[in-house]
Amino acid sequence: MRRFVWSVLGLVLALVTWGSPEASAQALIAAEKVELTPVLDARDGSHGLRAEFDIAAPVSVVWAVLVDCDTAAQHVPGMKSCRVLEQDRGGLWDIREHRVKLPWFPLVLRNVVRSDYEPLTRLRYQKARPDGQRLDGEWRLTSINGGAATHIVYVGYLTGVLPIPELILRAYVREGIEAVRTESLSRARL
Repeated sequence: MRRFVWSVLGLVLALVTWGSPEASAQALIAAEKVELTPVLDARDGSHGLRAEFDIAAPVSVVWAVLVDCDTAAQHVPGMKSCRVLEQDRGGLWDIREHRVKLPWFPLVLRNVVRSDYEPLTRLRYQKARPDGQRLDGEWRLTSINGGAATHIVYVGYLTGVLPIPELILRAYVREGIEAVRTESLSRARL
């Protein structure tokens, strides 16, 4: 039923913007619901989540949102602070401290994450200091629609932190992805 509702919404948005093919494409991309699918890492059997979706914003805008530590707390759900602890002079990696307050957990969690960058193409992240929990994944970006939009493939793994039911984890990851999409669309309109 939900898929039907989103399809109808997409059709309505397309009809509203009938006069402009570019506007129609952007409206459909904006209405697309992010679907998360379970994935299994063949290396160690860890369970993760994968999403593939489009954002009606150029790769440069989406990339800027993904790597922006200074404003992350303003648009990432639960993010209390983001601080770069160490970074490569060439901008190909950094180590960040994230302080996150999950809605179902009473304490603020501190994660130190290393991110490796292939600018405008791929962001890989992992725990900077392994401690028995797994927190890693990647964002892959591809320019589409003549550079006016971005196709994204996200894969992430989170295990051993807390016993988080998959339904709650899915909702939290989806909320984070939607925050990236919303912030990217907002910045693209500036």
